[in-house]
Amino acid sequence: MFLTHCMIGWIVLIALSLCLPVWNATKVTQTYRVVSTSGVAQIQCVIHPQSLKYQYPEEARVTVLKGLHGNQELCSSILNFTDHRETRMVQKGEVQCTAETTRDTVEVTLSGLNATDTDMYRCEIQIFYPPPYLRLTGNGTLIHVLDSVSCPVQETQRQIHHQGEEEEDDEEADNMAPVSVPVVVLVIAIICVLSIIIYFQTVQCERGKREIFRLGPGMLHKVDDASFPCENIVCNM
Repeated sequence: MFLTHCMIGWIVLIALSLCLPVWNATKVTQTYRVVSTSGVAQIQCVIHPQSLKYQYPEEARVTVLKGLHGNQELCSSILNFTDHRETRMVQKGEVQCTAETTRDTVEVTLSGLNATDTDMYRCEIQIFYPPPYLRLTGNGTLIHVLDSVSCPVQETQRQIHHQGEEEEDDEEADNMAPVSVPVVVLVIAIICVLSIIIYFQTVQCERGKREIFRLGPGMLHKVDDASFPCENIVCNM
């Protein structure tokens, strides 16, 4: 009886020793960090079957887990690696998932992400065919979701652009001020000179009229035209 139990124990140990290299050598690697600014992020899950008898799996179930150590399922779907087309995954929340496979890679696209969805996301791949059955979990990808409304880079660029426009307006105002003041002063001076000239001409005309009336009608022919410094148009005014 004792020998029988010993033989069974040795068989179990041998079987585990044969299976462990397959489980340990097969792993899933993911991109460490992804930044999302539009609510969409892509994570790549690459399978490395170093000790498997086949080059790549054919049929597997892919599940996206949220959290570093948690098992919260975000979305999942059964994928065929021989059919390279985009597949919509069954979602468990508001975030939508689509997956596309190649020979050894699963690319999952997440859409509808918000800033509160910033977390670690892991790929869990269960290989159904070819055997043996394997359940692999990736190292995780940190998806950093930025709020597009309050993005600090966009706000900084907007402030710099607005400040540049204000500085340009101030420079144009400063350049126009020195030019406009001399022009206004020159126009005022010309108006003053013209007013003085017209005033003196009007005074001289009035004085000439008084002399003519003082001499009388008989002496009108003796008055010289040169005694009137203004023209007839000005005098009639």
